[in-house]
Amino acid sequence: MAHTPAGRLGESEDIGDVALWLATDEARFITGQSLLVDGGYTIAGMR
Repeated sequence: MAHTPAGRLGESEDIGDVALWLATDEARFITGQSLLVDGGYTIAGMR
């Protein structure tokens, strides 16, 4: 995946880690957001 800054495809664990983090107290002030978990694909530009 040369098109992503992460240099790899995402795995189910990547999504799960974000979901778990959102359930913690550290994320308590986050409301109504769309979080992109795409390894930087969007910011690098779609090709």
